[in-house]
Amino acid sequence: MIQPSSDKLDNRLPLRPLKKYYSNRSEKRKIALPTVEGIYFEKVGQLVSLEAKGNYTVLKFVGQRQLLVSKTLREIEEVLNDKDRFVRIHRSFIINLDYIFKYIRGKGGYVVMEDGSNVSVSVSRKQALMEALEEYFC
Repeated sequence: MIQPSSDKLDNRLPLRPLKKYYSNRSEKRKIALPTVEGIYFEKVGQLVSLEAKGNYTVLKFVGQRQLLVSKTLREIEEVLNDKDRFVRIHRSFIINLDYIFKYIRGKGGYVVMEDGSNVSVSVSRKQALMEALEEYFC
């Protein structure tokens, strides 16, 4: 017996631009994240940090949960489009200011996130981080 293929239906969603799959409800904003297994729909507010891994991105969520997504960091940054909350502090890292614990001074320095992870701040992005922190906390 031949079963109908659901591949066409499954493949339509990831082929469209990522921007099409972003819910803009302020309190429950979600983003569609294509992975090898399928598409995850995650709350943006639970996102702690993002790390580039070539053409993939590792998203770290509250509770130490991680997700490898088949989109570049730049593509996800464009979709998030929330400069008040998400700040690129390195070529390979974006953090959510809601979950920053402390900033350690240095040439570029680094931030410690609430989940305990340390993320280096590049020298070229230090000023942008300081401005974002000032705006966020003032």
